[in-house]
Amino acid sequence: MNRRAVLWLIAIPLITGVIAVSWQQGWLRPPPAYDPFAPLHLHDRPTFVTAWKLLRLSRPEDCRAALATSQLQTLPVSDREMTAECRLEHAVRVGATGSETGLRFNASFLASCPLAVAWAMFERHALQPLAQQHFGARVTQLHHLGSYACRNVRGGTRRSEHARANAFDLAALTLSDGKRISLSGHWRGRDAAATPEAAFLRDLRDGACRFFRTVLGPDYNAAHADHLHLDMGGFSICR
Repeated sequence: MNRRAVLWLIAIPLITGVIAVSWQQGWLRPPPAYDPFAPLHLHDRPTFVTAWKLLRLSRPEDCRAALATSQLQTLPVSDREMTAECRLEHAVRVGATGSETGLRFNASFLASCPLAVAWAMFERHALQPLAQQHFGARVTQLHHLGSYACRNVRGGTRRSEHARANAFDLAALTLSDGKRISLSGHWRGRDAAATPEAAFLRDLRDGACRFFRTVLGPDYNAAHADHLHLDMGGFSICR
């Protein structure tokens, strides 16, 4: 064995050991927002690892820890089962006046823990920034069509994510200057440049896709003509 090979045999374990110790001590750790192993904190700026962290919310302990970093006012809800396919597990009730950024909902709603976390991140990092970007105003009120409903997907035989309070339907919102924007009144077909409101709603749809697994709007089908369907189910769709 030549001298170079011997040196490599010695150096590789040493380098590996130094890296391992440095990682363990936190010397080489990236900032938490970029560290895939760091807990999800809702106030961290979203990065390329955020989607991976959101997937980890399927573990109740990780989800509860993430939700505790938000300002969303929630109350835990007892697990319950209406049928084998309609059940609440680790769910919370989000208060009508207890949003992440101070806006008001038209009504409180039930949400699975992952849905509540995704909503809080969407509200802080997409909804409010986009309202400021497009209109120079904040969202003060939000009208939704509910979350929990023991039913199938419309026109299908598969249970909806609503049957687990794992979906939320956003229909309209009101800005701090009094402007009201609704999916039914402002989507304007497929022309994203038709009006400022239409452009905003499309950006809102795209922003939601950063935090929710499934986002369906008026371009998807007639059943979603008046709302954005947001859920944390198993399918990754943004339409």
